[in-house]
Order: sequence, then structure tokens, then C-alpha cells
Amino acid sequence: MYQCLKVENRQHRDQAKPKTLRKEGWVPGVIFGKEIKSVSMQVKETVLRKFLHQSGSVFEVEIGGTKHLCNLDHIQKDPLGKTTMHVSFHKLKAGQKTTVSVPIHYVGEAPGVKAGGVLNLMVDHLDVEGLPKDIPEFVEVDLSSIEINESFHLSSVTPPKGCSWKIDGETNLVSCHAPKIVEESTEDVEPEIVGEESTGETEEEIKEAS
Repeated sequence: MYQCLKVENRQHRDQAKPKTLRKEGWVPGVIFGKEIKSVSMQVKETVLRKFLHQSGSVFEVEIGGTKHLCNLDHIQKDPLGKTTMHVSFHKLKAGQKTTVSVPIHYVGEAPGVKAGGVLNLMVDHLDVEGLPKDIPEFVEVDLSSIEINESFHLSSVTPPKGCSWKIDGETNLVSCHAPKIVEESTEDVEPEIVGEESTGETEEEIKEAS
């Protein structure tokens, strides 16, 4: 059973301008796919945020009483990243393989970190190909085998059942390295003498002048 997001058809609001919709708390968007004509829609931003936070990578979008199996294709934010400007959903076919970007959940503690190393997570999503029913909500990556000065590649992660990776298996997901040590300078530094500026005259010249 997929989670379902209910949206409204924009034609029912006389195609209000996107700027006007956003002022009213709506996010304009579109549902598109090979088997349907693109459908203009809108959804309350608060509803959209909550749904995307809780939903999996594949879900249903209901509009006008019809449910479409979809995944999130693109979400556009304003320059400050606070307001959702537009959202697009890609309609999927239940019996046809598709590629979906799935988030990574890193679990466990790397021994290298316990030994004082610094962990660098280099990838946060993976492209997974499979039937919609087989696409997972997330991919779990265990960090408990990573030592200092080691890297962890995608080839070490088993694809979800019925799925395959759509990126290079040699992609580096995580690395652990020793912390950088800043060495203090050992060069001798001559102390600065603070006082009256030198006139360039010798002590004898000063006595003769007096």
C-alpha cells in the first residue's frame, strides 16, 4: 500500500497565476508521464512538506478522484530555500522498471572515528532501478567496518531485492581519515625592541655633539 497525496486540479481555479497561488499558501505543480497528458495541479505547501518528509520514494498522487503512481521528479525552491516554488511528479507504470533517487541512511559507528579519525559522507542519495513495488524508501549503509585511511565504495553494498544500482560501483560513499595536525613553527624569531626610534648616530657622535 502506497502513501497518497491529495492535490487539486488547477483548472478548477481558473488557472490562477503561480505568484498568486504562492501568496495563498499553494504550490503549483504538474504530473507528467508517457501515458498521460501533463496535468497542472496545486497543493498546500504545508501539506506537501509534511507528506514528502514522511513518504517513501514511490507514492500515489490523487487528483480528481484518480490516483497516479508517482515519484518526485523535481522540487524548486526560492533562492533562500524557504519557499517551494514548484513541484513536478513523474507518473510511473506499475509493471515497468524505473530509476528513482533514493536517500541513504548511514548506521553504525566507524571504528576509525572511535580511533580519532574524521568521517566524510560523500553521497546522500543513490539512483536505484527496479519495479515501483521494489523501490525501497531508503538504502541502509553500515559504517561499522570503516577504519582510519579507508574508503567505502558502493560495490560493498548489496542492491535491494529486485533492484540494481544505476551508478558506478566504484563510487566512493564514505571515507575516514586522520585529523590534520597543525605544526607550530620552530624557527627562532628575534624579539622586537620597543622604544625610541634609532637616529642612526653612534654613542661617541652623540657625546661629541653635546
